[in-house]
Amino acid sequence: KLARTLEGEAGFNDPVAVLLVVGLLEWMQRDDYGLPEMAALFAQELGIGLLVGVAVGWLAVHGFMQAQLSSQGLYPVASIATVALAFGAADFLHGSGFMAAYVSGLALGSAAIPAKATITTFHQGLAWVAQLTMFLTLGLLVFPSQLGDVWLEGTILALVTAVVARPIAVALALGPLRYSLAERGLLGWAGLRGAVPVVLATFPIIADVPKDLEFFNIAFFAVLLSTVLQGS
Repeated sequence: KLARTLEGEAGFNDPVAVLLVVGLLEWMQRDDYGLPEMAALFAQELGIGLLVGVAVGWLAVHGFMQAQLSSQGLYPVASIATVALAFGAADFLHGSGFMAAYVSGLALGSAAIPAKATITTFHQGLAWVAQLTMFLTLGLLVFPSQLGDVWLEGTILALVTAVVARPIAVALALGPLRYSLAERGLLGWAGLRGAVPVVLATFPIIADVPKDLEFFNIAFFAVLLSTVLQGS
């Protein structure tokens, strides 16, 4: 139950995080942009992304059940085509492609589709390759000599996130649900660590906002510290 909860949280966190960063960047750059526009962005992106993900996932599950592919190796290819279609359709409709891809993948992963073990093994390997590539690329963007200038901000951000923000968020989210005190404590302390926050920290650099490199270095330092602290 805890593993599924953490995986689900990690999957749904990313689309929301992307929208937060995009919305806040717009807020910084435009005088006519504020909380109502940001709320509308969330409703539109997440709503369309969810609907497209459900629709593509439902069609894909039925397609997989009906298809008689000549080789089991073709099913992983079809699964990639499914999430690519979900992402592209949602993005074309100005929705969250990340949400659509996640929901459609969730639909495939929850159904008794053919060659499920082959698809799962393939995507596990592909995910590790993607993570290695992402961390290598991000490592090339970081200059360790610059992290000394942001260690205080990065430390404060990591500690507030780990000790204050996450435990409060978990307590609110799990309020009526049947989790023991020990399970709530673990979920309040431990979350899956990934490179998505560092990837999102490149958005200010792309948008060329003031102090963009400082944003990136603070986020990188905070992720590094929280990984070592909470991971240990």
